[in-house]
Amino acid sequence: MSSAEKIFSVLAICYITGLSALLVLLPSARELNYLLPLSLLGVGVNVGLLYVVFKDIFSRSFSSSGVKYFWVIIIFIFLPAIIIYLPRHGFRKR
Repeated sequence: MSSAEKIFSVLAICYITGLSALLVLLPSARELNYLLPLSLLGVGVNVGLLYVVFKDIFSRSFSSSGVKYFWVIIIFIFLPAIIIYLPRHGFRKR
């Protein structure tokens, strides 16, 4: 993963966490005129994050191909698994 991809990944996770906290703590942010642009930006950030992570998974050599597909399936089923994948594999050299 390049430095730009690492920075984007960290910022994307911060955005997702911040948006979740904002929606929980600030009820006025749940109105449609605030929620729609914030959510659309969040969708774009998530798509970018998934692209970066899946590109890293498929370009990285694991001990077996089963491990590679394990991470793909886990991230598809449970998106916060990215938080586990990135420090374990994503931020390390290939």
